[in-house]
Amino acid sequence: MRIMEYRQLFTDVRRRPGSYGLSGSFREAVAFINGCDAGNSWGLLVGFREWLALKAETEANLAWPFLILKIAKIPAGDSEAGVQFSGADEAKSLEVLFEELDSFLSARNGVHGATVIIAKYLEARG
Repeated sequence: MRIMEYRQLFTDVRRRPGSYGLSGSFREAVAFINGCDAGNSWGLLVGFREWLALKAETEANLAWPFLILKIAKIPAGDSEAGVQFSGADEAKSLEVLFEELDSFLSARNGVHGATVIIAKYLEARG
């Protein structure tokens, strides 16, 4: 699949998670997206952490799901079992996740998309 096809897939997953065997939770959306990335030899999301770090005005030393939560202003907690969200926080985390993912994939589309994103991150951090 090409990036533009993944944008459509993720839009559909956001709209109809049950059609993909998902409950509609943030955790399951993250697992699904990570699965798509794994299926592309970890190349689909190259530059996504840097993209999110720029948005969150922080370093790219966190896993991207935690950067999503930081952008959404949702406390991540410190439990190994994962984050327990209120209904409003779950909805907000999913909204930010899919909006940022779509914006990233749109910006990343093209031959040098990931390179440009990473260069912007490095320039901002420099």
